[in-house]
Amino acid sequence: MSNFKNFRSISLFVFVMGLFFAQTINAQTTEKDVTIIELIQTPGVFTTQELDLKPGKYQFRIVNQNVDHELGFVIQKAEDAKKDVAKSAVPNSFASKTVKAGEVAYTGVVDLTKGEYVYSCPLNPTPHYSIKVQ
Repeated sequence: MSNFKNFRSISLFVFVMGLFFAQTINAQTTEKDVTIIELIQTPGVFTTQELDLKPGKYQFRIVNQNVDHELGFVIQKAEDAKKDVAKSAVPNSFASKTVKAGEVAYTGVVDLTKGEYVYSCPLNPTPHYSIKVQ
């Protein structure tokens, strides 16, 4: 019985320490003062169609809600919206992976300065949606 109690105590300790270290690792991999914005894509549209933001660091959480193919995400300056996405994307603004139905992906941390931007999905033919940073 004593061995069982020791095993249970050690198991509980390992479990609690695992939770502590997991939270510590997550805190270290997320930059301080970063605002996460969730954007949901449905067939052909984003549910949020305009953002008014303050200058700062943002990370975008992209959700594929019932689109039957993989999605992407990118932010461009508004004046570059008709240019090649790969060449005109705001740094770190691509989704980290293509997003399958029911899945989520994040961009890197995007530093938005005052100006006008657009976001879209280059894989799901969506319009360009406005981001105003003031």
